[in-house]
Amino acid sequence: MTGEPVSHSPIKLGILGNLSKPKFKSVLPDVVKQLERHHVDYVLESEAGERIGLASERLLPANEIPNVADLILSFGGDGTLLRTARIIGDRGVPILGVNVGPGLGYLTEMLVSEFSANLERILAGDYEIKERMQLIATRQSHHDGITALNDIIIRPQQVARVHKLEVLIDDAPLTTYHADGMIIATPTGSTAYSLSASGPILEPTLQALILLPICPHTLTMRPLVISNRRSIEILASSESYLIADGEIAAALPENSVVKVERAAFTTKTINLTGRDFYDTLRTKLNWGSARPFSGDNV
Repeated sequence: MTGEPVSHSPIKLGILGNLSKPKFKSVLPDVVKQLERHHVDYVLESEAGERIGLASERLLPANEIPNVADLILSFGGDGTLLRTARIIGDRGVPILGVNVGPGLGYLTEMLVSEFSANLERILAGDYEIKERMQLIATRQSHHDGITALNDIIIRPQQVARVHKLEVLIDDAPLTTYHADGMIIATPTGSTAYSLSASGPILEPTLQALILLPICPHTLTMRPLVISNRRSIEILASSESYLIADGEIAAALPENSVVKVERAAFTTKTINLTGRDFYDTLRTKLNWGSARPFSGDNV
């Protein structure tokens, strides 16, 4: 992940959000009014815009917004930001994550209550763009890749069964795991499911991947941190699911081979508050604090 100073104002803003969050639906009309008061050109996801009666020329299907927007505002939480990254894909549009609660919003840049006070800075381009590694998973005999910002997970369809997973690194055999599944995580994803499974936390600038068996059936199978220049091949002996950023992306038949590697493109996120990685660990995860963790500590 790199920091890149920005000095230009975006021409057009895109708005994506999580309509299942009541707070997003309640703040959206005010957000739109603020943009119009500042004479900002913007487009909004069709379903959200229809809810508040916006004119049709302001509305686009979510997948078309990155074609016309210079910056996308993602209103929701981490799940919404991951969805936004998936929609953008390789089109390189930066994301500003705005947490509408009630969840932690670890990846988001600000609370929705802070949006109004920061709008002038957003429009002035007074922020940095940070680039985050993406993963791409390719199935045998499939040409389309499945991408993820946090992690790719292989899990058995029958959860009560032990999963046999043969792993190769750059075509060289590593080992055979007997476990409940496998996580391949980026540095961004190291504070997500991987952390809950006792994986290490990686600084986002590291050019590395985490290979983490889920509940391995032997104590010698510890997580590995490997270079992101490596490719990982996994042969799953039983019927499995390929899960990308928490969403089931594909059902895999027996003896499927999945190749996971760094994608050729990155996800660009906006750093507006100046909070660095270690600030976020302390303030959002209570890292090093004696206080009990709470999702309200944002």
